Amino acid sequence: MIGRAAAILFCTTAMLALAGCSFLGPSRGPDGQFSEPTQINSADLLTGDCFTFDEGSNLATSTVVPCDVEHEFRVIGQGTLDDAAIAAAGDKQIAINAACDEPFADFMETVAEGVRPDQQFISATIEEDGEQLTEYSCLATDAPIVSAEG
Repeated sequence: MIGRAAAILFCTTAMLALAGCSFLGPSRGPDGQFSEPTQINSADLLTGDCFTFDEGSNLATSTVVPCDVEHEFRVIGQGTLDDAAIAAAGDKQIAINAACDEPFADFMETVAEGVRPDQQFISATIEEDGEQLTEYSCLATDAPIVSAEG
């Protein structure tokens, strides 16, 4: 019976794969972007993602969209800080703000005159090889989408 169930699952999975379906939902294309709105964990955002935090998720999940679709934020940079870098800056917020200054300055060079995006960030603490590290994503509020009509 287990063998038959496994065979059915395998066949179903194979048919879905051939049809372009996925149990995990949409996947990133060759350019690293999603071609349709996709809910992901905010910790899985990548530089270049355009997204809106999901209401009620306490920033834990986001809906990523193609950047020509209305959204609130764009990931403009990412990195990792160790405890020594945070201590040298004085605290985590100061360290991340400083790390995001250059990506934000680069982003500001791409926005239209008169547009004033805000710099923000999200971070998570991880453990790697017994060391506490802070992974962060630099965010900018993105310029409003302007239709071709007006």
